[in-house]
Amino acid sequence: MGWKTQTILIRPAGLDGGPEKLLAELGYGSPRKVSETSFAEAGAGSIWIGAIADCVILYTHLAGGFFSDEDRESNEFKTALLQRFADTDVAALSLHSVVGAWGFAVYQRNTLIRHQDGYDGMVLRDEGPRLPVEEACLARFERHDDNGTILYRDPAHPEFDDMSDPDFGEELVFEVCRSFTGFPLDQLDNVKGVDFWLSEEEEQLHMQRLASDSVAIDAARPWWKFWG
Repeated sequence: MGWKTQTILIRPAGLDGGPEKLLAELGYGSPRKVSETSFAEAGAGSIWIGAIADCVILYTHLAGGFFSDEDRESNEFKTALLQRFADTDVAALSLHSVVGAWGFAVYQRNTLIRHQDGYDGMVLRDEGPRLPVEEACLARFERHDDNGTILYRDPAHPEFDDMSDPDFGEELVFEVCRSFTGFPLDQLDNVKGVDFWLSEEEEQLHMQRLASDSVAIDAARPWWKFWG
């Protein structure tokens, strides 16, 4: 079983004035509303905005700006978001189990306190002290040193192979989500929100692509579960 997501969590925060007001504050003055929908059905536009309790949830490809500097738009979005929520906590979550990729980046008051990401059994970036949710997760396992490599053994299942840091990536993404929302990623399905295109030009480009392909493209789920 695997997962895929590009999600941003902001807490404490609310949507006073509606999601359109938030987009305007981030520099998107003319968003195009697609539909009101649940988190489970998000993805019909370029950003979905919802909230649960005191946590705002964004599902968008622009979350990639927290894990790579390659895309200018994503990095500009990241900068605007951190400035807008400079007095709160922000977490970006990424999963793509097809390539074994995971990542989480957590900011407090516009300062990065923890970042870990990797793929295919490798940790690519590991910055900052572990979060309490990480420590709680790893505390369930026995830790030992194997020629300089820290490995973990599950005392409840001694027949299982030892694990290293990359093996916990997906689980830690779920736990970071729980620490912000009270729920793991796969239990946010019923959270209500709104899908948007960020501009009329973006919406028109999407429609042109649909017309040129002559096929309907299904909206992508904000998290995907698949067996393989």
